[in-house]
Formats: sequence, structure tokens, C-alpha cells
Amino acid sequence: MSLANIRDGLVATIIAGSKFLPSEVSASDFGIMTTSASCVVLAPGPGTMVEPLTLMGGDKVRGNRKTWEIAGMVIVKDPGNPTCLLGALWTACDDIYASVHRDDTLNGAAQAATVTRISRPSMDAFISDGNVDWGYINFSVTAEEWD
Repeated sequence: MSLANIRDGLVATIIAGSKFLPSEVSASDFGIMTTSASCVVLAPGPGTMVEPLTLMGGDKVRGNRKTWEIAGMVIVKDPGNPTCLLGALWTACDDIYASVHRDDTLNGAAQAATVTRISRPSMDAFISDGNVDWGYINFSVTAEEWD
């Protein structure tokens, strides 16, 4: 498998296990945040590791344990009501955890996946285009596979 397969599996898992529609999950475009009340954006994470395992067979080919990391953000448009925004950010945390926990194979793309981090940088962390503000949470998912 490849990181692209893991990414596609995570996208499918988030869509199947949460309230996010296919048009609200992207691994290629931050622009989706302007078209929805909340969305998920994915990118390669900093913690991917490839670990050689024991020699396999007579041809001296090693197997590898791959731990892929995908970084994500759930971005929520500020509706102008702090209570609603904070509630949506809490729900986003639950949605990401529940969707990955529901199918830790990421739609068959990984042997095992887990949410390793869900965080909010600070209470006043926002993305803004000068007219609209978006609150967000960051998360990381690691997915393991062996070859």
C-alpha cells in the first residue's frame, strides 16, 4: 500500500462514520472551508516512519513496518455565536475519534489506525479572510501496515 491508499481510506472512513459529506472532506484544497459550515482538510503528517523488519526468504528482501501519519484539521465557520462555535468544535473532536474508532482499518487500507492527537492550539486561534473567521481543531491519525 501507499500513503495515498491510507489517505483515501481515511477519507472514506471519515465520510462513512461522521456527519461530513464527501464535499466537506479534502486532501487537496483548503478552499472547501468557504463552501460549508464545517469541513475536514488532510495533509501528510510529520511522523511517518518506515522500520525494516527481519530478512524474509532467501532473496534477502526485508519486510517493513510502515507507520503513516496523516495530519488533519476540522475547520468550523464562526456563526457569530460563541456557544455554537465552541459546541461545533467539541462535536468535531468526537466525530473524528468516533469515525476512526469505528473502522480502524480505514476502509481496508491499513492493518490498524488510531487517532493519536486531537488539540486546539489556543482558545483564540482562528483562520480569517478578513470577513469570516473559522475556528479549528488539529488532529493526527497514524496507520500501520506491514509488507
